[in-house]
Amino acid sequence: MNSTKKINLHILTLLSFFFLSAFAGCEDNTLKRPEPGNPGSQPKETARTMGEADREYIRELAREFAQELRKEIGSSVGDVKADQPSKEKTFTEFSGLLDESGNPHPLLAHCSDTVLDFYLKHKDAFQISSINQLPKDLRWEDGSKENEFSSPDAKRGGTWKTFMSDFPRTLRTIGPDANGAFRRYLLDYNGVGLVMTHPNSDGYYPGLAERWALGEDGRTVYFQLDGDARYSDGQPVRASDFFFTFYFMRSKHLQAPWYNDFYGKDKFLKVTLFNKNTLSITYHSAKPDLVERISIRSIPEHFYDELGGDYLKKYQWVQEPTTGPYVVRKEDIKKGQSVTLTRLSNWWADQKKFYRNRYNPDRIMAQVIRDPSKAFEVFLKGDLDMFSLSKTDYWYEKLPDTHQLVSDGYLTKVTFFNQVPPPSYALRINSSKPPFDDLNIRIGFQHSMNFDLVLQKIFRGDFERMRTVADGYGKRSHPTLQARKFSVDLATKFFAKAGYRDRGKDGILINDAGKRLSVELLTGYKHLEDVLVVLREEAKKAGLDLKLKILESTAAFKTASEKNHQVVFSAFSSFVELFPRFWEPYHSDNAYSPSGKEKFTTDGSLRSDIVVKTSTNNFTQTAVLEIDQLIDQYRMEDSLKEITSLAHQLSKLIHDHAVYVPGWKKPWLRMGHWNWVAFPEDWGPRETRDYAEFQVFWIDEDKKLLIDDARKNGRKLDAQFGVRVYEKHRINL
Repeated sequence: MNSTKKINLHILTLLSFFFLSAFAGCEDNTLKRPEPGNPGSQPKETARTMGEADREYIRELAREFAQELRKEIGSSVGDVKADQPSKEKTFTEFSGLLDESGNPHPLLAHCSDTVLDFYLKHKDAFQISSINQLPKDLRWEDGSKENEFSSPDAKRGGTWKTFMSDFPRTLRTIGPDANGAFRRYLLDYNGVGLVMTHPNSDGYYPGLAERWALGEDGRTVYFQLDGDARYSDGQPVRASDFFFTFYFMRSKHLQAPWYNDFYGKDKFLKVTLFNKNTLSITYHSAKPDLVERISIRSIPEHFYDELGGDYLKKYQWVQEPTTGPYVVRKEDIKKGQSVTLTRLSNWWADQKKFYRNRYNPDRIMAQVIRDPSKAFEVFLKGDLDMFSLSKTDYWYEKLPDTHQLVSDGYLTKVTFFNQVPPPSYALRINSSKPPFDDLNIRIGFQHSMNFDLVLQKIFRGDFERMRTVADGYGKRSHPTLQARKFSVDLATKFFAKAGYRDRGKDGILINDAGKRLSVELLTGYKHLEDVLVVLREEAKKAGLDLKLKILESTAAFKTASEKNHQVVFSAFSSFVELFPRFWEPYHSDNAYSPSGKEKFTTDGSLRSDIVVKTSTNNFTQTAVLEIDQLIDQYRMEDSLKEITSLAHQLSKLIHDHAVYVPGWKKPWLRMGHWNWVAFPEDWGPRETRDYAEFQVFWIDEDKKLLIDDARKNGRKLDAQFGVRVYEKHRINL
């Protein structure tokens, strides 16, 4: 009997049992199955009904069937080899996903059949080797040469009171509605990857891995996990969790195209397990920042087991076990009001070199305050510990150096200089929406945006105009490209090319059909409305009617990600990376389906039957074959020289496509904090996106009582700093 016939027989047998079991359960659903392993035993009073027991029995039979099936097809998938070690071989000598009998390797014995079959179907990407096969000449690193950046003076305790502009729509960190303001507390501030990027050097420090090594091929990194690493539910981090991470991140059930791509098989070629604490990850090519690219976080397989179509709903309000120090308890979710995170009392990394004296507050309370002006008032009352003062009106007018709270020693104003690519505050034009499907309109629009006046009037010259789509990446940023300047003459010239030649009675341009040149500008930044008002009034000079649509941040992001906008004013967080990102915002695969070249005709134009792809960061709906080809090449390139050249070419092509209007950048972060919040004396990280990112501050409860008493009694305190500048990472001092 051939394998196919055998498999069909197995299937028929299994199906027959399903039917027989179903009918058997219909006669008397009060019958109880004997407990497994003791056929003669009497059922306990707490035993489940026949139907429930049958379902479990069926699942067990299915698992046995799957095992037999794997035995039948093992040779076809290449997992059983003639020279494979016998079952008597020791664990350390046993390689491969399955043994000769079709049993999974001990490292995978816990896997569900669905997950295990996923690994088998992608056997080239998921491999298990003997620990004896680990390269002998690896040069292990452990971050011991790097300096700590926390303070031994830090105090534990208290509550960090912060705010968010909208209540989170989910506790998931992946999938629809997950990329909101609260995500930073769940993941960005709280997650631990394999290896962590040091904020003040080009080096790394341990994360889940206590040491790591670069392979001879230049594209494989080996990791030895910290044996102490635990999830917040107490379960250990296992090497096999990194198998599961790729199963998880590639799943369609996430509805997260960015993650599907980032963890895609064209990037991460292979994960190899050597034992429960040792693994390697192989990237598609050698990269100068390989360790950083490969240092992913682990997904707890024991929590998910496998994924199904119910993922989004099932985990909507359930926090995934984290390797970080803070968790959200169900009772600390106040719908529409606040979410509080609680510090784990037994966090596994609490006393390790680069984590001690960090994550000091016992609790983080993020309350919902939708209006930034209201949040500022709450801050001045002492009900928020910190507040961003990056907007110049807050820095110079609302909280000047002479403000009583500053002069009396209650508050400190701080400037942090850093060297991180700036968040890309910009206007992103949806090139698929009329009238922006006309290149002339897009170019005319860019010339009608007076960002120079914004920088002068709103930001008092403290900010600089961004030049390109990728400023702040050193040599990878285009050396000469400039943002299009504000010019009424040039704007009207290009609008005329698109048919808008005459002005109506209100001064707005109209075309031959009498249609006004009017577009809607969407944003979720209520606090930057004054910026948009300036742009709107200046645009009128060029005959453009700019209608402002200001939503709360989550709703605005959702609208843009669904591509239901004409223009969106937004900023993507910067990344501490060597290279700018182009695939996410400008590749056609994030604009339309189908994927790849299939969406283009032979002459390079878009097919008429393509479908808009939502939940991606291609807000401009850029779909240009030449740009796609260069991005594909850029992603695969390992030469720094070629990467730089391609980055320049892409910046120029995107500029010519005119879908991105550069806004501004700033070389610093500004914030105000009450003086019961303390930072390390020499703080000021070279690479940070947020003054709270590395969690090195602490809440001094004794100082808080002192300040509260002084305010109550009108007593001044010693203004030790008042205004403080951390400028050790300032460029061109």
